[in-house]
Amino acid sequence: MIARRVVVFGGLGVAALALGDRVVSADELADKRLQNRLELWANYAKRTRNLVARVTTTRETSLLREPLISTGQLVFRAPATFVLRDDGLAGATTIVDGDELAIVPNGATVGAAARGVITRGEAPAAAWLADHLRAAFAPGDGAELVADCRTDVPRSGYRLDLLPPRNSSIRRAIRSVTLHLDPVAGAVTEIVVAEAQGDRVRMQIADHRQNLPDEELDAILAEVAATRQGRAQ
Repeated sequence: MIARRVVVFGGLGVAALALGDRVVSADELADKRLQNRLELWANYAKRTRNLVARVTTTRETSLLREPLISTGQLVFRAPATFVLRDDGLAGATTIVDGDELAIVPNGATVGAAARGVITRGEAPAAAWLADHLRAAFAPGDGAELVADCRTDVPRSGYRLDLLPPRNSSIRRAIRSVTLHLDPVAGAVTEIVVAEAQGDRVRMQIADHRQNLPDEELDAILAEVAATRQGRAQ
């Protein structure tokens, strides 16, 4: 039996775990937890050529008496297309395609659709969030998922917290993005975005359909393209 003990050095709160003659630092333990979480995530993501899922979005804000709830669809196509689309013409469609980023009302006319384009340099927080939402579903080893951010792996649950870099302007808008993973398959089942002013956006993801036939996905993205281009008045 391997003896374990935790050593705390005064008020510094620096912990180490002694395993026989070897001492594992707190940083090493954190790195190990991160690698374990990324391996679980990659179990599902590495197989994804495309993905379609249902999303229930709940916004909690002090400006509303009750949370605002909407339903919609998530679409991903490797390597770089990610879409979040609200149901109905009253909602909006968020489109991340390569370096392009846009949020377009579903019932937009051509002019309104053009105004939905977001310039990355003028909205770094929106670009950072969009890139990490897309990376949450893209195949890979997790390098893009954790790029340009700090990470935290809670001891309980199957979660991964992504935080903007310290001294980044992004922190004025976004405090963290938390991914909840299926404990067996590794699929992303929930994303919680904690905004700097205290609001929270919770996206519950269900009915994952991975690697649909190309013609079926093409039909879904064709409707997205119609929204992106705007509809004739």
